[in-house]
Amino acid sequence: MKPELVKLCVDTVKNPSIVQNFSKGLNPSDVIRKEFFEILGTEKPTYKDLRKHKVEVFEILEEVLDQTVINGVNEDDFFMQFAETRNVALGDALEFYVPDNSLLVASELAGNHWDISRQKLDVGQAFTVKTRSFGLAVYADFMQFLAGRVDFAELVAKVAKAIKNRIAQEVAASFAAASGYLPTEFKATGTYQEATLMEIVGHVEAATGSTPMVVGTRKALAKVTSGANTQLFSDNMKDQLNQTGRMSIYNGLTLVQLPQVHKANTFEFAYDDNKLLVLPANDNKPVKLVFEGESLVKEVSDGAENMDMSLEYKFLTRFGAQVVFNTLYGSYTLS
Repeated sequence: MKPELVKLCVDTVKNPSIVQNFSKGLNPSDVIRKEFFEILGTEKPTYKDLRKHKVEVFEILEEVLDQTVINGVNEDDFFMQFAETRNVALGDALEFYVPDNSLLVASELAGNHWDISRQKLDVGQAFTVKTRSFGLAVYADFMQFLAGRVDFAELVAKVAKAIKNRIAQEVAASFAAASGYLPTEFKATGTYQEATLMEIVGHVEAATGSTPMVVGTRKALAKVTSGANTQLFSDNMKDQLNQTGRMSIYNGLTLVQLPQVHKANTFEFAYDDNKLLVLPANDNKPVKLVFEGESLVKEVSDGAENMDMSLEYKFLTRFGAQVVFNTLYGSYTLS
């Protein structure tokens, strides 16, 4: 494997301006493409060329995708604020410990159901996050890169987006499962009323000793300020509302936007657009995200040939996501 090529690929995705200066104005993707052509022994690679040199090519892709896709998730604003991310070796199990605040641990779901056991934390609880394999095809996109139809950063971005979307779906399902077991005082359903939200905020603040933040999608957060008297807003507040559709701080509360994504192969949103979460603003990160082992680029050979005679490769990674609360929080479902 060529470590210089791996570094160039990673820098192209994460620090493109540095690469531009290094390559004296050349398109970084053209430089990377040229390096792969050297590995393949031709500037017009075919299926046979890629199959012949697949080990070296995909060792490079594995390393680059690990350093950009997985690290990219870690560096996302949402996950930096709400997620505790760990990497473990294949076959290892990382144990998390939740101290006793007598609340709950959100269960991992296998499909859509509500067969979840209540749990009470008396002296704290240790648990592990189960990981599963997730994969997506990368062969066609890589061939497009070699043909000069997409740049390298775009290729990696497509893989990163797919992985982040899948993680968001796992987190959204776990959030939904946890909310079902909150005490009555900490949740409400109905048409948005500021007084109702403030009552939930008051309960969370009283229970945790921390000023809460309100978390939701763009649509959900818009309802928080929709009935506000904008005549009382400062110019800065008006500009922020006009430019983003929401405000970062309103009525003494920090508003945090969830990154909305679609569920796989649908146009259905992963996060509920009618749900507001009232979370204590402390250092506790409720999302526990575990990546297990190194990612792989694997040739798919199930004994059947593709009808178009193409080869198929998949990027495979193992991860698990679970939402764990050891303090009370609030949930407001809007109708």
